[in-house]
Amino acid sequence: MRLAAAFLLAAGVFLTVRSAREASLAERIGRYLRPEPPNEGDPGADPRRSPTVEAGLDWSRPEYIVRRVIAGATGALIGILLAQGDLFVEGPGRSVLPLAALGAVAGWLGLGMWMSTRKERRARRLRFELPVVADALALHVLAGESVVTALERYARGSTGVATDEIQFVLDEIGDGRGVAEALQRTTHRTVDPEAGRLYALLAHAHDTGGHLAEALTDLGTDYRSALARDLTAEGGRRALATYGPVLALMVPVTLLFLLYPTLVGLRSLAGDP
Repeated sequence: MRLAAAFLLAAGVFLTVRSAREASLAERIGRYLRPEPPNEGDPGADPRRSPTVEAGLDWSRPEYIVRRVIAGATGALIGILLAQGDLFVEGPGRSVLPLAALGAVAGWLGLGMWMSTRKERRARRLRFELPVVADALALHVLAGESVVTALERYARGSTGVATDEIQFVLDEIGDGRGVAEALQRTTHRTVDPEAGRLYALLAHAHDTGGHLAEALTDLGTDYRSALARDLTAEGGRRALATYGPVLALMVPVTLLFLLYPTLVGLRSLAGDP
């Protein structure tokens, strides 16, 4: 029982450490490359993105904590129910406490893993949407529309992760914030850092003017190039995952067939029957 409990506890610690995502080089230096530094007194401009926002959930922080506690309590209850059968040790009630603790840890980590998976899916969808968003906004700007009008027309005629983030910008503007400030806040709360380039460009163009349509077209080209590189890398990883086990099985078998006649010949030369 102690060995099983130690193994499960070690697995839980490993998942906890592995789920902590390390900041990439772009994220570490990105804060120094943005046009405007984040306002530390403004919670919406905090570069440490909220996990609920990244997952596309409208939970407040107290609601998020309550749900994690409920998930842990549910896991503990399941552990207690499993312990009623005394699956690992003899004697009534001896496995209740370890299984309840392991169930609570599993429930707590399970909700975090579900939110991480949801965040990754949203980031992948947004990465595919960014070239279309940049081209659509460029067309609206070429038609003579302002940044706000272009965002409104795009939000009305489309759906997706980018639409949700653009709608957040429009809601911020409706609450009285400036256009550049609302775009900068969205830069720091977007699920994909690449989308921050789009919002920062729009904020800069709103303040200083310039050839926004050309910049958006160039940005859309960059997005497509990055997307092509990501797809190529993903294809290589999937090919390796597919053919890796096959090669790992074929190479030893091939070597065995190649070496076996040589070993038999050496044995016969040595005079062994």
